[in-house]
Amino acid sequence: MAKYLVSGTSIIKVDNSTGPLVLLGTAIDSVSDVGKEVDALDVTSFADTAERMIAGIEKSREVTLEGPYEDSGSAAPDNHYSTLVGTIQTVQFNPAGTVAGRRLITGEFLCLRYEVIMAGKQPVRWRAVHKLDGTLNTTGTN
Repeated sequence: MAKYLVSGTSIIKVDNSTGPLVLLGTAIDSVSDVGKEVDALDVTSFADTAERMIAGIEKSREVTLEGPYEDSGSAAPDNHYSTLVGTIQTVQFNPAGTVAGRRLITGEFLCLRYEVIMAGKQPVRWRAVHKLDGTLNTTGTN
């Protein structure tokens, strides 16, 4: 059973063209998996009796943020993301809130796309896709 509910205390901030991190708050209701991943590199030689592996470099993973469409206020995704596509920004994840000692995950991400999702008889939604640039810091705390 999960100890922390996503809807309870999770916080996600994305900086903008002027630099400060912006809390997107209730504008986000879905985040794809966030974490590190490496390839296994085969270093097996003729002298080995079994395959041997070492860790490769960290992969650049994609992270998708999504939520209900909003265009009023400076922290509204439509206003915030309108200038971010094609730029690199800091994305900060606080999976269990901002209480001192809780996990803080940060990285620099290239914003690949921002889109407005409109489907018949469904609420309008937005989606932003980011690709990690460099390494993801998963060892930080608040």
